[in-house]
Amino acid sequence: MDTAHPTKSRTGAFSSKKELITAVAKAELTIDGKTITNPMHIFDTKKKVCWKGKPLERITAKTYIAINKPEGYLSSRLTPEDARLGKKSVFELVSNLDSQTEKSLFCTGRLDEDSSGLLIITNDGKLGSRITAPGSGIEKTYEAALARPITDEELDKLRKGVMIQLEENGKITSYTTRPCTAEIIPPGRKHLKLVLTEGKKREARRMLEALGNKVTRLERTAIGKLTLQELKIGKGQSAVVSDLAEKVGI
Repeated sequence: MDTAHPTKSRTGAFSSKKELITAVAKAELTIDGKTITNPMHIFDTKKKVCWKGKPLERITAKTYIAINKPEGYLSSRLTPEDARLGKKSVFELVSNLDSQTEKSLFCTGRLDEDSSGLLIITNDGKLGSRITAPGSGIEKTYEAALARPITDEELDKLRKGVMIQLEENGKITSYTTRPCTAEIIPPGRKHLKLVLTEGKKREARRMLEALGNKVTRLERTAIGKLTLQELKIGKGQSAVVSDLAEKVGI
């Protein structure tokens, strides 16, 4: 269980996990009257949790929003440094929600700042995990524009899996991607459709970089059975998807 995320997402009291951890460090949170100062504490939502003496009420209503993310937006909430640099967040594109519900939302999977396309925002941690977990086999479909034409030999390599470099907590490791679908789409060999069943960070871009190519534009067009075409939302627009599990195909 996430040490802080459940309380953040289920109550909507905090805009970020960092904000919650800070509240814990300042001894502002209590559970059944006992002050909690350990940021690694596992919160039991069945107990009475208070922040600055006020009870935190759990949000029971689930919210599911599909966004057509434009390029230039982060798939996360802004840090003070992001704000200083003039960055933009996809949460700025969500409207008509009360403050508590808005704060409870998080991105299910991410798209990097330079990429666009389908992104799901929710406060349903269980469903979010089912969508993003590699073992779920949920397909993510991308369309990529390339710097140079791709060859049949390179397509075959993509389909079988290529070795990419992953970075986590400052450590770089080599990783061979899972077999995937890769095919040319109009107008020619500089345009590619990729269907992946895992979600490593910047995976689509890194797969093509491993072949000595560069992605000049990347758009996620579908998550499972849910497609941008079906949603009919333009860039920067969003739509509530109440039957998300069924739409995705879980």
